Amino acid sequence: MLSTENMLEIKLQAEIEDAYRRSRNSWGWRLLASPENTLSGAQVAFIGLNPGGTVVHSEHSIYAMPSGHSAYVDESWAGHIAGQSPLQRQVRALFSRLDVAPHAVLAGNLVPFRSPDWKSLQDPKGSLAFGKDLWSRILSRAKPPIVITMGGDTTKAIVELLGVSDLARYPVGWGNVTAQRGAFDGGTLIGLPHLSRFGIMTRTKSADFLDKLFEGIR
Repeated sequence: MLSTENMLEIKLQAEIEDAYRRSRNSWGWRLLASPENTLSGAQVAFIGLNPGGTVVHSEHSIYAMPSGHSAYVDESWAGHIAGQSPLQRQVRALFSRLDVAPHAVLAGNLVPFRSPDWKSLQDPKGSLAFGKDLWSRILSRAKPPIVITMGGDTTKAIVELLGVSDLARYPVGWGNVTAQRGAFDGGTLIGLPHLSRFGIMTRTKSADFLDKLFEGIR
């Protein structure tokens, strides 16, 4: 007999595969950068917009990482040794600030369909609607009290999805670039600029600003 976790995996994979075919995208898909057990409860969720690039590496997971592993630690991205691409290092610094192990974070992509950039994505409106519906169910199941989003489009979508209130902007010590913070029923949302462009998590000039942004969390 299949376990509840295996049944969930089969259902979600089939649902994503069907939506992926209907979207007419052709670069593959990826949902989680964390193990499947984070779907059943995690203190922290970290959500990006969609997986980048045009290549699906056979050694990388598609649906979820194996238990105890994180894509931000264990995978080689863009020719870097495992865990050492600039984005991986930024995200791990975020997890370190939150005092949470990477494999314990519910980490994934709002829209699971891969594309080299958002403009290249087929049916972006339909893909975004699918992603919001998918993550509405994921977050309702996991109920993380801390939700971190990366990039303005992701933040906007999750703010709408969670009904975030009292959304305020915070400087991050990088010109006019800001982060956002607000409350939702049961938790706090923090919206970060895209960490591949703005390496604020390891930037000395941003440290005091980040202390204010994350004040009272962890």
